[in-house]
Amino acid sequence: MLKVSVLMPAFNHDSFIAEAIESFLAQQCDFDIELLIGNDASTDNTLEIAKSYVVKYPEKIKLIDHKQNLGLLRNYKSLINISQGEYLAVLESDDYWIDNLKLQKQVDFLDSHPSCGITFTRWVRLRDGKLSIQPDESAKHKRFSKALYESFLLWHNKIRATTVCFRRTLFDQYCNIDDYISLDFQTIDYPVFLSIIKHSDIYYFPTPTSVYRILETSISHNRNWEKALKYQIGIEQMRSYIISLYGKGNLSEFKIIFRENYLKFRMALSYRKNCTAFRFLIWEILTYSFKKLMKSQLFH
Repeated sequence: MLKVSVLMPAFNHDSFIAEAIESFLAQQCDFDIELLIGNDASTDNTLEIAKSYVVKYPEKIKLIDHKQNLGLLRNYKSLINISQGEYLAVLESDDYWIDNLKLQKQVDFLDSHPSCGITFTRWVRLRDGKLSIQPDESAKHKRFSKALYESFLLWHNKIRATTVCFRRTLFDQYCNIDDYISLDFQTIDYPVFLSIIKHSDIYYFPTPTSVYRILETSISHNRNWEKALKYQIGIEQMRSYIISLYGKGNLSEFKIIFRENYLKFRMALSYRKNCTAFRFLIWEILTYSFKKLMKSQLFH
């Protein structure tokens, strides 16, 4: 059986996709891997570049060319549907790997630890031409733990998709991409990672393996206030969906509400939306507390 299928959704990344593909080809593995590229009706030269690599490496690289733009989630679904790997990894077309043993190390660990469902690593951020290594998560979490569901649920997604490798069987069992599409989720990684973490161990490698490129078009780092707020509200919708399936563990509803509004408070301040910021931190919390008080009074 093929060991790892690497998923690469691509849209208008002709300046970056070659670097991403080359970083896949540089992987040193003692097992078979495949790269699946989904071109989502790009209007630049992304398709031509991807095709050139398929011609050179037909045994390793497959391409789906969508003539109409499907959006990120439907593009991911098309790739997952044709994947053959025991494990899935993600390498979006504007990112790249910097550790040639990334997949080998992750697969070795997963093979020897059947209770572990997902591994992720430290990463490097690339923004405005500047590289910055991200904080070491091992300082906050155990390297090998099954108790991170609540932490990830509360603090939002701490895992960069380009660093992961996870079991296909767990994805098939616990992740419903058709739900994500029908609910219009903006991203696939947060609900997938939470669902897997809820049902398995997780392992973190402190050595950086990947570069995550932040662009003006990045949905999670948009400099447009309205789009940034929409993304944050989308995260909350994904959180509510996961809670409806698997619960909130020992977290109180107030703690979740407070954290969500605190994150929007900090984001609003960064966009210099001071009045909006304090509305999130004070008014929303007071409104929530008042509703809870009135509800308790009705039942006494």
